[in-house]
Amino acid sequence: MKTDALFYKLFRIAPRSLFRLVRLKLDGDYAFESITVKTTEKRFDGFMKPKDGKGPNVFVEIQGYDDNTIYWRSFREVCAWYEENDSDRPFILIILFTDEKYDPDNRMLSCRPPCRLIRKNLADCLKGIGKKAGVLTVLKPLMLSDRKKDRERLPELVPQWEEAIRSLELPEHETNELTELLLYAVVQRFRKLTLKEVEKMIQLTPLDQTVAGQELIQIGVEIGEEKGREEGREKGREEGREEGELIGRIQTMQQFLKRPVMSKKKLFDKNISELKSVLKKLESELKL
Repeated sequence: MKTDALFYKLFRIAPRSLFRLVRLKLDGDYAFESITVKTTEKRFDGFMKPKDGKGPNVFVEIQGYDDNTIYWRSFREVCAWYEENDSDRPFILIILFTDEKYDPDNRMLSCRPPCRLIRKNLADCLKGIGKKAGVLTVLKPLMLSDRKKDRERLPELVPQWEEAIRSLELPEHETNELTELLLYAVVQRFRKLTLKEVEKMIQLTPLDQTVAGQELIQIGVEIGEEKGREEGREKGREEGREEGELIGRIQTMQQFLKRPVMSKKKLFDKNISELKSVLKKLESELKL
């Protein structure tokens, strides 16, 4: 599960939280789902379908990376969907940027009312909601940066966010799912956290059986593997330097003692221990 899946799960649990996030006033009952446009095999991050037959279709794109064609691509997929589906219902296209730096700001297309394009920056949306964010509390970790200053605030903030979720008095399974999504948002934003550090912040147990916990364990494994590879490369570099020095000394001493000089290829076939043994023997001869 990546960041866009975090939004998908949140809006599936509480569809109208999307409208609150982007300050969109729509009446009626909506269901949040993911759809694929068959013509292009492109999957929308989200689609708000009116359950009561009233209101516009709402298409959602969560944008968390650079893409200069995001506006063109999103409009193309909306058009392709209408080409495939017999619908005369108006649409609203929401493009939610997880960071304002991902907005290329090159929009050249416009919609005729009642169709609309809404582009929003996540941080601005969350600031506009204020302290009583409700289920949107799970997104608050995404407002922070992965700097030391913000990491140090987590032990204080995470329990507050968890308590805010539990105070909503939702069904237990939804509360647990939202709490896990909160944890997942923390893990996504702060990739250097350890499992023990997260366990101290949140009461969700057993942590290692949650999606976020598994993600954190996987991150730890990946970091461990990368560290191991780096240590291996470093060890290889050190051994390579030592091997090169030994071979240079051996060939120099063989020349000095007027012994047959072994080729580098033949010497490289020997391990460090064997090279040291050859050098030691030459040094003994030199002393004699």
